[in-house]
Amino acid sequence: MTSVLNHISELLTGMCASDDVPMAGCWYGACQETKLDRWNYFVFNRVRTATASNNIDRETYYQVHVIHEDYIPEGYIDTVIKTIEKTPGPKLKKTSDDISYDYTFKGNSNMVVEIATITFVHPQKRSG
Repeated sequence: MTSVLNHISELLTGMCASDDVPMAGCWYGACQETKLDRWNYFVFNRVRTATASNNIDRETYYQVHVIHEDYIPEGYIDTVIKTIEKTPGPKLKKTSDDISYDYTFKGNSNMVVEIATITFVHPQKRSG
Protein backbone atom coordinates (compact mmCIF):
# COMPACT_ATOMS: atom_id res chain seq x y z
CA MET A 1 0.00 0.00 0.00
CA THR A 2 1.30 3.45 -0.94
CA SER A 3 1.78 5.78 2.00
CA VAL A 4 -0.36 8.90 2.01
CA LEU A 5 2.71 11.16 2.09
CA ASN A 6 4.27 9.40 -0.91
CA HIS A 7 0.94 9.54 -2.73
CA ILE A 8 0.58 13.31 -2.21
CA SER A 9 4.21 13.85 -3.20
CA GLU A 10 3.79 11.84 -6.42
CA LEU A 11 0.59 13.67 -7.38
CA LEU A 12 2.02 17.14 -6.77
CA THR A 13 5.31 16.26 -8.48
CA GLY A 14 3.29 15.09 -11.48
CA MET A 15 1.44 18.39 -11.53
CA CYS A 16 4.78 20.23 -11.65
CA ALA A 17 5.37 18.83 -15.14
CA SER A 18 2.21 20.45 -16.52
CA ASP A 19 2.66 23.15 -19.13
CA ASP A 20 -0.58 24.84 -18.01
CA VAL A 21 0.83 26.02 -14.67
CA PRO A 22 4.55 25.17 -14.42
CA MET A 23 5.62 24.58 -10.83
CA ALA A 24 9.25 24.29 -9.69
CA GLY A 25 8.78 21.37 -7.32
CA CYS A 26 7.16 19.81 -4.31
CA TRP A 27 8.52 19.65 -0.75
CA TYR A 28 7.38 18.19 2.53
CA GLY A 29 7.25 20.62 5.46
CA ALA A 30 9.10 23.53 3.84
CA CYS A 31 10.79 24.37 0.56
CA GLN A 32 14.41 23.33 0.88
CA GLU A 33 15.60 24.86 -2.38
CA THR A 34 17.61 28.04 -1.92
CA LYS A 35 17.98 29.13 -5.55
CA LEU A 36 14.58 29.04 -7.24
CA ASP A 37 14.17 31.32 -10.25
CA ARG A 38 10.43 31.46 -9.64
CA TRP A 39 8.54 30.91 -6.41
CA ASN A 40 5.92 28.63 -7.94
CA TYR A 41 5.87 25.38 -5.97
CA PHE A 42 4.01 23.11 -3.56
CA VAL A 43 4.62 22.38 0.10
CA PHE A 44 2.57 19.78 1.96
CA ASN A 45 2.45 18.64 5.57
CA ARG A 46 0.51 16.71 8.18
CA VAL A 47 -1.56 18.81 10.56
CA ARG A 48 -2.95 16.38 13.11
CA THR A 49 -4.45 12.96 13.69
CA ALA A 50 -7.78 12.87 15.50
CA THR A 51 -10.29 10.30 16.61
CA ALA A 52 -13.05 9.92 14.02
CA SER A 53 -16.68 10.63 14.81
CA ASN A 54 -17.29 6.91 15.49
CA ASN A 55 -14.77 7.11 18.40
CA ILE A 56 -12.93 4.06 17.01
CA ASP A 57 -11.17 5.03 13.80
CA ARG A 58 -8.78 7.90 13.18
CA GLU A 59 -8.51 10.72 10.67
CA THR A 60 -5.25 12.36 9.65
CA TYR A 61 -5.37 15.89 8.27
CA TYR A 62 -2.96 17.16 5.63
CA GLN A 63 -2.38 20.60 4.16
CA VAL A 64 -1.30 21.38 0.62
CA HIS A 65 0.14 24.86 0.12
CA VAL A 66 0.13 26.24 -3.40
CA ILE A 67 2.78 28.96 -3.59
CA HIS A 68 2.85 31.20 -6.65
CA GLU A 69 4.41 34.52 -7.67
CA ASP A 70 1.89 37.30 -8.24
CA TYR A 71 -1.25 35.17 -7.98
CA ILE A 72 -2.39 31.59 -8.38
CA PRO A 73 -4.11 31.24 -11.76
CA GLU A 74 -7.92 31.08 -11.52
CA GLY A 75 -9.22 27.54 -11.46
CA TYR A 76 -5.88 26.02 -10.45
CA ILE A 77 -6.97 25.34 -6.86
CA ASP A 78 -9.88 23.27 -8.22
CA THR A 79 -7.42 21.34 -10.40
CA VAL A 80 -5.28 20.55 -7.34
CA ILE A 81 -8.32 19.41 -5.33
CA LYS A 82 -9.66 17.21 -8.15
CA THR A 83 -6.25 15.63 -8.72
CA ILE A 84 -5.83 14.74 -5.05
CA GLU A 85 -9.41 13.55 -4.54
CA LYS A 86 -9.91 11.62 -7.80
CA THR A 87 -6.57 9.86 -8.38
CA PRO A 88 -6.58 6.20 -7.30
CA GLY A 89 -4.62 5.53 -4.12
CA PRO A 90 -5.11 6.44 -0.48
CA LYS A 91 -8.45 8.20 -0.02
CA LEU A 92 -8.14 11.95 0.55
CA LYS A 93 -11.06 14.37 0.73
CA LYS A 94 -11.02 18.15 1.03
CA THR A 95 -12.38 19.18 4.40
CA SER A 96 -15.11 21.77 4.86
CA ASP A 97 -12.40 24.19 6.04
CA ASP A 98 -12.09 27.34 3.97
CA ILE A 99 -9.15 27.64 1.63
CA SER A 100 -7.01 30.36 3.18
CA TYR A 101 -4.78 32.79 1.31
CA ASP A 102 -1.65 34.41 2.67
CA TYR A 103 0.78 36.83 1.05
CA THR A 104 4.45 37.57 1.37
CA PHE A 105 7.22 39.18 -0.64
CA LYS A 106 9.80 37.19 -2.58
CA GLY A 107 13.12 37.69 -0.81
CA ASN A 108 14.17 41.33 -0.76
CA SER A 109 12.03 42.27 -3.75
CA ASN A 110 8.63 43.84 -4.31
CA MET A 111 7.33 40.61 -5.94
CA VAL A 112 4.18 39.46 -4.13
CA VAL A 113 3.76 35.73 -3.56
CA GLU A 114 0.30 34.23 -2.99
CA ILE A 115 -0.05 31.12 -0.81
CA ALA A 116 -3.26 29.06 -0.80
CA THR A 117 -3.71 26.42 1.90
CA ILE A 118 -6.04 23.49 1.23
CA THR A 119 -6.83 20.97 3.99
CA PHE A 120 -7.55 17.30 3.23
CA VAL A 121 -8.53 14.42 5.51
CA HIS A 122 -7.55 10.75 5.23
CA PRO A 123 -9.77 8.30 7.16
CA GLN A 124 -7.93 5.40 8.81
CA LYS A 125 -9.50 2.22 10.09
CA ARG A 126 -8.18 1.23 13.49
CA SER A 127 -5.87 -1.75 13.22
CA GLY A 128 -5.94 -4.65 15.63
